[in-house]
Amino acid sequence: MEQRPKQREAAAESALHGDVLDAIVSRVSPLDLLPASRVSKAWRAAVLSSPRRPPPWFILHHLGRRQVAAAFDPLSRAWRSLPCAPSFPSHRQGPQPPQVSSYMLSPGGGTRLCVLSFSALALATDPFGASWRELEPPRYSRTDPVVAVVGTRVVVAGGASDLEDGENAVEVFDGGASGAWVSCEPMPEAFRWSESISSAAVGRRLYVLEKQSPFTLSWFDVESRRWGPARGVRVPDPTVRHVAIGFANGRPLLAGAGGIGTGFGWRAESVRLWAVDEESLQVEEEVGSMPRAMVEELVGDGGWGLSSLGFLSEGRFAYVYNPSYPKDFFLCELEEGGGCRWESIPRPACMEERPTHRVVVCCCQVGVEDLMMGNDRTV
Repeated sequence: MEQRPKQREAAAESALHGDVLDAIVSRVSPLDLLPASRVSKAWRAAVLSSPRRPPPWFILHHLGRRQVAAAFDPLSRAWRSLPCAPSFPSHRQGPQPPQVSSYMLSPGGGTRLCVLSFSALALATDPFGASWRELEPPRYSRTDPVVAVVGTRVVVAGGASDLEDGENAVEVFDGGASGAWVSCEPMPEAFRWSESISSAAVGRRLYVLEKQSPFTLSWFDVESRRWGPARGVRVPDPTVRHVAIGFANGRPLLAGAGGIGTGFGWRAESVRLWAVDEESLQVEEEVGSMPRAMVEELVGDGGWGLSSLGFLSEGRFAYVYNPSYPKDFFLCELEEGGGCRWESIPRPACMEERPTHRVVVCCCQVGVEDLMMGNDRTV
């Protein structure tokens, strides 16, 4: 006898429930959980309330005339093209076009899109840029500043014009209190002439690192609105030319690209990861090293093509990439017993090997509720 809908739903709930259902949910891609959430009320509740922490997705936004967006799902091992370009908020026309970049999120981790213009600062509230939160613009006009959301506060640091005498200016927007931008203690003087900065947010702190020698590292406390000590990081490998910082397994993680030669003759040959002490800002033990074959893929151009190191992390996963040569991307999983497991990820078919326009990358958790906002398809 054919079962009625309610009988089929009851049968599904009795077959899989509780810890068994949670265990299944924790190992399945959210793309596959989307249809499963429609099986029954119990399954939908399990899918949406699961405490699972799957690997973060790696999301690319190519901002040319023909905007392209693609996302890599580590569980399904596939790139997914987003159905359309992010729905960037419409900003009033100003002297310069809006700047599209990414911001860090704490707690929760990961990075998402943001757009800064003379009329507003817009922050994506989902991984794909389908919805936005708009704020008044910071008081200082800025170019490529560090942007982070720490709790209820939005932090914008650096990037201000030297004509405004505020290159290192820091402003905080407290959505739960003043509802306005407040000027804070500026970034340490050591960052005044920094050409490139890596940053990461965790807890109540924003960490910033100079990506080239002398590798100055410091942190900003959003509660006290003050900076901690600024110290040059002593990288164990003296051949390291480029560094970046992230957070993995609850502690700062330093990524460094080492090589041979000097000056313009320097050539990258290694990428290594080290743990960093949160208070002393000193490098501790090495936690992983990228296989040599992958380093060669990362660098390209016979070893001469690495002018900066891209590094994004969340949970126990990290992505390493070459910002100027995005031919391949690399996923690193920090294993519980120590060490790392590396995986090479070819670029999506929709992405050029040498993009002529800006590419913004993000790394964040993606849940079923995020996928419910729109359709996606495999690239």
